[in-house]
Amino acid sequence: MTKKHGFTLVEIIIVAMIISMVSGVAYKLMSGTFSQYFKSQTKLTNLRAASIILERIKADVRLALIPVKPEENPVIEEAGIAFCITDEGQRRMVNYTYNPDNGMVTRDITGGLKRVISLVKVGGFKINELGEGDSKLLAVTIMVDNEKDVEQRSDSSINNQVELKAVMYPRFFAESLSNEEKFWNLARSSAGGTL
Repeated sequence: MTKKHGFTLVEIIIVAMIISMVSGVAYKLMSGTFSQYFKSQTKLTNLRAASIILERIKADVRLALIPVKPEENPVIEEAGIAFCITDEGQRRMVNYTYNPDNGMVTRDITGGLKRVISLVKVGGFKINELGEGDSKLLAVTIMVDNEKDVEQRSDSSINNQVELKAVMYPRFFAESLSNEEKFWNLARSSAGGTL
């Protein structure tokens, strides 16, 4: 009898089972890694978008002026705020408005441009005036959620929502200013500067 070189059917089936088990484990590891990567990328995009909106508002609050005329008084609403700033050397009103229908936050400056400052869908936007007397402050809450299909959400996509909160002490709450700030504002205005 001659010796035959080859594989039996049992050996081939065992090798196929081992390969399928190893590839199944590898697939689970890879798919979990990639899904986690895309989930973190979505959350990071939402965080960046909320941060851009908040930074824009903070920059304008830093430029806020003490109201001199009644029309310069700040208007603080649940879904928006309007106050006076220095823009190109002039006193102008800036208005931030949130439209819940399309999820957009717009910045409108009197005599200037009206721009959408939200890069993705904003799920919530609140501005509240907190405190009393000489301790007033603004509390800003921005919730960003870029998920388009609200009906087909998974638990992990719900976790991609980002909510940023900030507290600001704007200059237009004149009663909250320290004595030093009041002095320098008076000195600036008497020297021909702007408040």
